[in-house]
Amino acid sequence: MKAFGAGAAISVLGGSTVAQEDDEMDDEGSSDDEAMDGTGTVHTVETLIRAPPTNPNRPVDFFFQPTGLHIEPGDVVKFVFRTPDHNVVAYHPAFGMRRRVPIGVTAFSSPLLGWRPESIPGDQIEPPAEMGGEEEDSDADGSDDEDDDAEDGASDDETDDGSNGSDDDNEDGDDSDGEGPVPDTWLHAFETPGVYDLLCSPHEGYGMAMRVVVGDVTETEFETSNPEDLPEPRAGPVGLARVTLTDPALQPSYIVSEGTVLWETLTSNQQSGPDNGGEES
Repeated sequence: MKAFGAGAAISVLGGSTVAQEDDEMDDEGSSDDEAMDGTGTVHTVETLIRAPPTNPNRPVDFFFQPTGLHIEPGDVVKFVFRTPDHNVVAYHPAFGMRRRVPIGVTAFSSPLLGWRPESIPGDQIEPPAEMGGEEEDSDADGSDDEDDDAEDGASDDETDDGSNGSDDDNEDGDDSDGEGPVPDTWLHAFETPGVYDLLCSPHEGYGMAMRVVVGDVTETEFETSNPEDLPEPRAGPVGLARVTLTDPALQPSYIVSEGTVLWETLTSNQQSGPDNGGEES
């Protein structure tokens, strides 16, 4: 698996390769035929911060939107960093954590990302406001992007699930008109069917974790509705991520049936959860 975009810096954790694509490379040159032929759908996940918090143990809500996502093998997830200081990390032994991705999938992690530096004025002192994501966005529910998003560049290699990249096409951000900071983006192609649990390392303790189900394989060794059944931190999820990943709304079978699961629908964020046979955490 390879994921990259025009002008992208490709950071491979678990390895030592760092590559820089030509900034002048056009869309046709930024992805291979597999990404251009329309066989892989691009789904959007946003990194958001919202107040007031739904849990008194959080200063604010840090979350991925959607928090549960069902995709098909070969599909690409485009992570849009609408608020800064987040990353996307797989639960994997290479990072000192118990595996929560399919066997055979290489460890992968994005860099710590936020707004694109070129969208911040050179003389700006204070950071932009961080409370993003309140406005409705057609991409927030994980819906497919337009065809030109696929041209942003994500190509797949059957021999490697662990490569990743950052997409620098300004068309990805709602703020690309120059009136505000432009969110950075990072693309990852999911080839191997199964359940993938992901976290944001700065905010895992506050519950910022999500689940991607690829294909119809929903059985895992780590799925449980009881946080007490999880391995102790650091091997298992830390802090409120334990609550997020054991929420009934993130049961793999429920994610497959719904397609997307929004942060607001998690049992831990409301009075009653989905009627899917799970227990409240």
